[in-house]
Amino acid sequence: MSKSLKSSEIASHLNLELIGNDVLVNSFSQLSNIRPNTVVFAKKYNDGFIYLLNAHMDIFAIVTSDYKGKLNCSHVISNNPRLDYIKVLTDFFEPVDPDKGKIDPTAVIKIGAVLGKNVTIGANCYVGPKVVIGDNTIIHPNVVIDNIVSIGHDCEIKSGTVIGQSGFGFERDENGDPIRFPHLGKVMIGNNVSIGANNTVDRATLGATILEDYVKTDNLVHIAHNDVIKYGSLITAGAIFSGGVTVGEKTWVAPNTCFMQQITIGSNVTIGLGAVVLKNVDDYAVMVGNPAHKLEK
Repeated sequence: MSKSLKSSEIASHLNLELIGNDVLVNSFSQLSNIRPNTVVFAKKYNDGFIYLLNAHMDIFAIVTSDYKGKLNCSHVISNNPRLDYIKVLTDFFEPVDPDKGKIDPTAVIKIGAVLGKNVTIGANCYVGPKVVIGDNTIIHPNVVIDNIVSIGHDCEIKSGTVIGQSGFGFERDENGDPIRFPHLGKVMIGNNVSIGANNTVDRATLGATILEDYVKTDNLVHIAHNDVIKYGSLITAGAIFSGGVTVGEKTWVAPNTCFMQQITIGSNVTIGLGAVVLKNVDDYAVMVGNPAHKLEK
């Protein structure tokens, strides 16, 4: 950040009422290591946090309504302190990438590829001739995007990810030898999608593999041919989707989960840690275990 802020400026930015003194804020910290003139947040109530926050009169805190009337430090009351803290970090403290909007000279951009405005492509990337990338999208170093792939605007593809390669599909012939099923489809990635490091997103056999708007994947995720991940779903590290899986909107997938091919996961579902999902899942279900079963409320 180029200059210090006052806590009143941050409160105004969040459309929240400042309570307490208008202090100078020039950085950020966490409750376990509070530093002077920083912004902190507390998403849950804890009596110990009251003493901790009141011991620092030169900080600005974002807290829940449970703290109302109990703090002497500069603060605001928020319905979602963690979300508002994220907004503050993003809008005021996240460093500007000096290479944003640039294409590294070591990147290979094939003739025919279509790049939108302000696209960033890092070192040693490969972008094939049938790839379309939307405005303001960031492709980190060592990414391969090939065959028929469209990526929307304001996306981020992290290092080591491969998008658009053929998936795994074979049929045995009369001698029992595996014969590869040609993958001739495409990959369609929406807007504001984030794909983690070392992901694989396979092109469809026929049709399309689809990641809708605001899908976010962690590192080390595999999305197979013809999968559809719908709006706003969050996929954490180590998740493996077999071919033809559909995941509904705003679903949460925990680490190290596996999904049988050709099943449908509903919207607003929670898939628990290490679950092995073999059957269709209804909306709002919580699935745990191997094989995964519905956790009854």
